[in-house]
Amino acid sequence: MVDGGPGGRTQVPSRPAGGAAPDATPRDLARALLIAAVSPALPGVAHLRAGRVRLGSTLVCGQALLLTSAALAAGRGRPLFAELAARPGWLLGLAAGSAAVAGLWAALIVHSYAVLAPAGLSPLWRLAGGTTVSVLCLLVIVPPVTLAQYGYLQRDLVKSLFTEGRDAAGTWAGAPRLDVLLIADADADRHGVRPGGMTLASVDARTGDTVLLGLPRDLRHVPVWSGAGRVPFPPDGPLDAVYGYGAAHPEVLAGGGRVRDPGAELLKRTVGHILGRPVPYYAMVDMNGVRQIADAVGGVGPSLTVGGAQARSARQECLLRALARQAGPRAVLGAFRRLARILKDSVRTDLPRRLLPPLVGLAAKIENAQITGLRLAAPLVPPRRPDYREIRRIAARAARKPAPDSRDTPGLHILSNACT
Repeated sequence: MVDGGPGGRTQVPSRPAGGAAPDATPRDLARALLIAAVSPALPGVAHLRAGRVRLGSTLVCGQALLLTSAALAAGRGRPLFAELAARPGWLLGLAAGSAAVAGLWAALIVHSYAVLAPAGLSPLWRLAGGTTVSVLCLLVIVPPVTLAQYGYLQRDLVKSLFTEGRDAAGTWAGAPRLDVLLIADADADRHGVRPGGMTLASVDARTGDTVLLGLPRDLRHVPVWSGAGRVPFPPDGPLDAVYGYGAAHPEVLAGGGRVRDPGAELLKRTVGHILGRPVPYYAMVDMNGVRQIADAVGGVGPSLTVGGAQARSARQECLLRALARQAGPRAVLGAFRRLARILKDSVRTDLPRRLLPPLVGLAAKIENAQITGLRLAAPLVPPRRPDYREIRRIAARAARKPAPDSRDTPGLHILSNACT
């Protein structure tokens, strides 16, 4: 206040140019920070408010274009996800794009705050504003950076597990069934590999109904098959010794060429010959790794009872089925890093990468399909005196129908009923 001038009225000096009203500073700062915080979801709002119409309009149009593209991609749903999850090049692009989005979002927050920050802030308020913007940047980059990490891990997993290979999709394309030999190495304390269970998974490509044909590890008089003829093999040698024989003698494989695992390749060809049906692919799983996977996704229960009897191979089939039910999207994402490491260490397969997209679609059918199991073991098949002609007849009958009836095929059981 100053002394009154003419007329006795009190005069108040004008506020210095560039100053801010004391009671407006916190409110203006909070408004600028709020708009900056939502700028990744509403880009351009801060710039339009600040009068930068051209830049703001460009950002708004860019956001609309991205949302339209995302909506179109979402319309493809599972097929697009299958393509993305199975192609290393696309996964690398996803990782790089996610990292770029993280940088752009952080830059957008910083620039949105810069164009709206009120002038004349005190050093303390400027520090508070800068600190809050830094925290906002750190928070907003977490989702895209996490997605980039998932994309890179998935790319590494696909390249490690699946072969580049020839275009083997022609082996399955148009065929009514897909056959994959599942090999379980159950003894983690033993040096080398000796399969503890061999099961052919025969999947109806139309419905997803699956028949699991299990062979006993102690099957004798095995007709070991090179792909073109019989391989000399001791008559008393068990089926689970074929893997080791193939690993030690890769030259017995017909057709030449290099394969990823000669032992698994010889076993796959032999099982196909025993069952009288071509087996184009195999997947070998270390059962210790399966237990680690089960722990990573929350476990599948302390024990599994199969039809009242603790049959070892049947327990493995039920364990895999229970694990498939347990491993939902939330559980998988929560343990993705650990699962990727376990899978790289415990799974081997000759499935080519080009088959992965259709396999994802087929897996969706299997999820709600009927899965039946048939053990080609005693008393149905005497392991020490097997009748291989009868084995082929039983296997053909079991796989003839999309969902075979246990009354027509002795020994057949529905796993959803037998696994408790």
